[in-house]
This record gives sequence, C-alpha cells and structure tokens, in this order.
Amino acid sequence: MKLVVYLYMSMIVLGVQAWPTVKRSFELYPGAAMPYNEHRISDCMHVASESGDYIFKKSAPSPAAPPLAALNFNRNVELLDLEALGGEELEAAAAAVTADTVCGLYVIGEPDTIVEITMKHYDVNCESGGLMAFVDGWELNGEYFPAVKDHHRVLDERVYEFCNNNKQWPRFSNKKFFRSSQNAALLQYRIPGRGSFVANVRFHKITQPCNVLVQDTAAVYKISNFGHPRNCTLSALFPAAVSLGNLRIGSKSVRAQEKVNYDCHLLEDRLEIGGSAGLDTTSMEQASAVCGASGELGPEQAIFCGVTSVRLVSTGRYQNQAAVIIRKADEHDLDIATLMCAL
Repeated sequence: MKLVVYLYMSMIVLGVQAWPTVKRSFELYPGAAMPYNEHRISDCMHVASESGDYIFKKSAPSPAAPPLAALNFNRNVELLDLEALGGEELEAAAAAVTADTVCGLYVIGEPDTIVEITMKHYDVNCESGGLMAFVDGWELNGEYFPAVKDHHRVLDERVYEFCNNNKQWPRFSNKKFFRSSQNAALLQYRIPGRGSFVANVRFHKITQPCNVLVQDTAAVYKISNFGHPRNCTLSALFPAAVSLGNLRIGSKSVRAQEKVNYDCHLLEDRLEIGGSAGLDTTSMEQASAVCGASGELGPEQAIFCGVTSVRLVSTGRYQNQAAVIIRKADEHDLDIATLMCAL
C-alpha cells in the first residue's frame, strides 16, 4: 500500500515539474502570424487587389469639423477605437461625397481566385438613407461583369443589400460574410451622414475559373468551359491586342478542318472576340467568332473599345479551351485593328 501511494505521489510531482518544460516546448514553435494589412479608402471608386482590412470613416458635417477619425481595428477584439488621425486624404474624399453619392470598393484578384469579403464592422444607418451592397462581380453604369445572361446566379442572388436598423431589438451582430464566383467583387455604399465600415478582403484559389476580369496589361490566360454548358468571359477594361493559341473549340468535324475558322457566328460552340463601351459582354460588337483546332499561335487583332472581351460560348457537348494572349493596344496597332467602337 505504501508503495502504491509513493508511486502515485511521484507521478504527480513529476507531472508538475514537467508541465513548464512542455509548455515552453510549444512556445519554441509559435504559429506563423497571419499577414495583416490596413488600407484607408480615400477615393469614391477605390480599386483593391491586396488582402487586408479596408477602412472607411465619414463624420457628420459641422461648421468646425474636427479632423476625421480613423478606425483602428484590434484584431483580438470586436470593438473599434476611433482615434483622431487628421488624414487630409480621408477628409477630402468624405467631403466630396454628397448625400446621394454611391461609392464602391472594387476588388480584383488573380485569374484563378475568388474574392471573400467579411464585414467586421459597419455603421450605416438605414433611417438616414444609408445603404451598403455586396455585388458578385462588378457594376458600372448599370452594367455588370459577368453579364447577367452569362452568370449562373440570377441578379437578385448576386446583389445583397444591408444596413443598420437601430430600432431593431434585440440587436444582432453586424458581421457579414460574402464570397464571389470569380476574381472580381464589389462593395457599394451610400452614407448620407456619418458612418463607417471595416471590410476584410481575402482571396482563395479555385481550379476551374470561368469569368476573369483582367488586371494585367500583358499576360496569357486560359479560357475553358471544362466540359460544362456555360459561357465564360475574359474582359479587359482597355483597348487590347488579342491572339489565340492551343485552340480546341467545337465538334470533331469542326476541329478536323485544315485552318482555324474566324467566321463561326452561326455555330453553337464558338469563341467570340469583340468590344463594348460598358461591362455587358452579351451586347458587345463582335470582330470575329472562332472555332476549330490549332496548336500554333494565331494572328493578332486589335480591339479599340473601352472594354475588350473574349467570350467562350459552350453547349457542354465539347471540351472547349483556348490560350488567350492579351496586351494593351496603342496607336502602333491601328493596322491590325478589327474593331473600333464609337467614342
């Protein structure tokens, strides 16, 4: 009996002595700190391509307004400390925004990513006419990317509006979480009086991108339906010179042709190249409609429009794909222009 008690007490003592060593062993290999970037929104149309917190703060107008307060978000708590910053850029941007102005945080990532936006905080009063909205894609002048007809979700499901209802009781957490279907997303906001928000932006890799908004002025992209019955679009917000390579579009008989066909407007599976003044690619002017197969690089054609688009139309009966080489066009490309949109 004494032996059992002695062994039991020894185990307790050894355990107490060992715990500090075990605890320190974990501290030798701390988890890697997550990168944290803080960005101040200073423009009504603010384009973002980096992860991190995007912060907007607008104070109520007054005759002698103090310097705008900045939002200093503590990652370990959910409270926001408003500290006087005196940021001239923020003050000028907020002063330029009228009561009816709708502004936006336009987020764009790499071609093979989707956008995740988490609303860590928002103070946008519904009663004063304040409103925020998440858009799955981009919206400019009433037109959307991806186009309404080409997206797998209807527009009502792509746009989610929200604001603070201060009369609601009990009050709920004002955190919200959104994910886009492609590498582009938009956070719109209208704040007539005072208000603020903190939106965290992250990007996630995907294996089968369909719609891609171009952010590089010279790059190679792969566009494919991956065997699905869907339309995929690659859009650049500038005049561009476009060429194709590694082309496989259409049925076996179409691919068996000696040359690539640039006049496939009547075929169901085709690759449309064209341009438009806005984001809606379904109503763009077409320079060519391509089908067939080729492993060689095709000729360049320049599209002089505000938006240059390459749109892959697929029935799902064939595995369509192409490599799209795109670069920004200039006056030296006028001799290869196949489309010039009206200004």
